[in-house]
Amino acid sequence: MSKTALKIAKLGPIENPELLDTHRFRPKADGGTYEPDNYTVITPLEHMRFHGNDRERAEWFENLKARVDDRRQVLMLRIKANNQLLAYKRRTDHLLPDTVEWLEEQAAQLATAEGKRKRAVEKAVKDYAAYDRLARAAIGVPGVGALTVALCLVYIDLEKARHASSLWAYAGLDKPSHARYEKGETSGGNKTLRTALYTMADSMVKTRGAYREVYDRVKARLEVSEKITKSRNTQGHLVEVAWKDAKPCHRHGAALRAVMKHFLADYWKVGRELMGLPTEPLYAEAVLGGNHRTVQPAARGWVY
Repeated sequence: MSKTALKIAKLGPIENPELLDTHRFRPKADGGTYEPDNYTVITPLEHMRFHGNDRERAEWFENLKARVDDRRQVLMLRIKANNQLLAYKRRTDHLLPDTVEWLEEQAAQLATAEGKRKRAVEKAVKDYAAYDRLARAAIGVPGVGALTVALCLVYIDLEKARHASSLWAYAGLDKPSHARYEKGETSGGNKTLRTALYTMADSMVKTRGAYREVYDRVKARLEVSEKITKSRNTQGHLVEVAWKDAKPCHRHGAALRAVMKHFLADYWKVGRELMGLPTEPLYAEAVLGGNHRTVQPAARGWVY
């Protein structure tokens, strides 16, 4: 019997138990277990509020969040259908002809539906940019798309992010990918936001956007760096090598991650200043000083 079912059995009949969460008064991190007096059944929203994960949004933001989530669900379904068809074509899955035809129809319909929802999100953000200075400033940066801005607006709470590095940790960019997920740990960062940022960074490089110089500078430095890093060899095992001896794709990924972090740092600085919240210099500027001072957002196209 599941933990939820166990608790519900003690409470008596409850309608729609799958819509409820079990909550431990003494959390797991502090050694709390599902003892009779240490847990109860609450709604998911109550659970989020208890842990401080429920973000209060204005009505417009709730509408945008709904549009973003709606588009993401359709996107995931489209990817699932396409992957199923690909597995069939690769002969790793065996499907009946009727199922293949049905999947092809669904994939085409989902592609149309996802495109429609993506355009709706982009239009909503552009309309809102006429009234919101942060949205307008972010969209105005060369190479930054409206969809990326939408995800930043929906997921990032600048009031909680006291430092730019707080956003890096939230997006899972505070550590390399091989160390992002650990056994027994639940958080690897907001994957949806990180994916959007990666797509934005990749586009920046290809179109020579506002942050292309970050990519070029970091990649050139790593190509001659003797600093040791962990990289995967041809067998997929983590080995320690100098950056200059790592695979080109590893240096490429590190440079893209730098673009993502610089964009988030600028988003944090501009947004906090517009909200009248305190900001502080990044580590390189505050501690190292001199030639390590960071490029200001205005130099990269942030007009606010």
